[in-house]
Amino acid sequence: MTTVADIYSAINELIPFDTKESWDNCGMLAGDPDKGVTKIITALDITNDVIEEAKASGAELIVSHHPVIFSPLKSVTASSPVGRLLSGGVSAICTHTPFDMSPLGMNKGLYDILSAPLGLSEDSMSLDDMGNGLSIGRIYELKAPLTPKEAAERAKEALGCTCVRFTNGRIIKHIAISSGAGNSFIHLAAQKGADALLSGDFKHDGFIDAVNMDFTVIDCGHFHTERIFCGLMKNILSKRFPEIDIIEAKSCVDPANYCL
Repeated sequence: MTTVADIYSAINELIPFDTKESWDNCGMLAGDPDKGVTKIITALDITNDVIEEAKASGAELIVSHHPVIFSPLKSVTASSPVGRLLSGGVSAICTHTPFDMSPLGMNKGLYDILSAPLGLSEDSMSLDDMGNGLSIGRIYELKAPLTPKEAAERAKEALGCTCVRFTNGRIIKHIAISSGAGNSFIHLAAQKGADALLSGDFKHDGFIDAVNMDFTVIDCGHFHTERIFCGLMKNILSKRFPEIDIIEAKSCVDPANYCL
C-alpha cells in the first residue's frame, strides 16, 4: 500500500523541499510516515474545520500549502490543530514556498486563470532571478494595455475575489504577478520594468510607495491568489497516484468576512 512517506517522496521529486526560503517550515510536519494512504485532502490551510473534514471522510493525509507548524510550538493540546491531527491519525505534508516558486505551482496556476482575462503574453521573465526555473513571481507583457481599474476588475472576476484594492498608476503594459503576500516585491517589480504588481497582503506603506512611483498594485488578497493550490496539488497527485482518492477540502474558505 502507498504510504505517507511515498507521497512525501513523490512531492519532493517534483517540488523539492530544499528549495524553501530560509525562514520557511515545510515538509512532513505531523503524523506517521509509514501509515497507508487511501484518501488525501488538499487544502490551503490546515484549520480545525479541514481536520474534521479529513477525519469524517476517512482521509489519512492532508497535503496543504501553508504549514500547520510555523512558529516554534510551546505546547500541543487536544484542541489545537496539531493535537487534532495526531489524535485523529491524520498526517500533514505542507509545501509552502517550494510550491510558490515551482514551475508547477502558483505561477502556473495564476497564469492559467489570468492569461485570457488580462491578455497576458506567453513569454515572461522571472521577478526575482532565482535560477533553475524557480521564481516567486513572473512579469508578463500585456497583448493590449489596460488601465489599473480595468486590470483590477478583470482580476477580481477571474479569481472570484470579494473585493480588490488597487492604486491608480500609469497605463499597464507589463504586469508582475506573485501569489500570497507581495508587499516586499513592489520596488523589485518596478525596477524590472513592470507597471503593476498583482498579489495580496499589501500594506499601507506599500500603497504609498506605489502611488509615489505612479505604479499600480492590485491587491486580490492572500486567500484568493492561493486557493488554486487545492486543485493544482490534486492534479499533480492524481497523475502519480491514480489509485488514491484525492479531494479538495470543501472547508477551505476565506477566513475573513467583509462589510461592503
